[in-house]
Amino acid sequence: MATVDVSVPSDVAPQQAWKLASDLNRFDEWMTIFAGWRGPVPETIAEGTEVSSLIKVKGFRNTIHWRVTRYDEPHTIELTGTGWPAVKICITMNVTDADGRTCFHLISDISGGVLNGPIGRLVAKVLESDVRKSVSNLAALA
Repeated sequence: MATVDVSVPSDVAPQQAWKLASDLNRFDEWMTIFAGWRGPVPETIAEGTEVSSLIKVKGFRNTIHWRVTRYDEPHTIELTGTGWPAVKICITMNVTDADGRTCFHLISDISGGVLNGPIGRLVAKVLESDVRKSVSNLAALA
């Protein structure tokens, strides 16, 4: 398994930050690897909510079938996804209040198939800049 761990501060109020981070309809505005939903987007999110999306990383595309595995409003949303070939992704977004500022903290674990081992670490290294840009985009939305 390989991990990407990024934190970005923002001047957005924590409640507004949460609203942005947990709004599936706005993922295309900030997530650089997001390439669209594959089906209807649920009106509300809770543990067990399922949705599929297309992601693109350096020219490679993969449909990921997501399940919300943790939802603690207004602090944490965790999505676990599977794609082809046996790719597993877990994304955890934490929104915290840090001395009157908000901190977006995103952790992404990738594993499965060829991603277990050196190739996974290389992919994580490549993804880190995309994840940092995505979280920075999110922090700048407000």
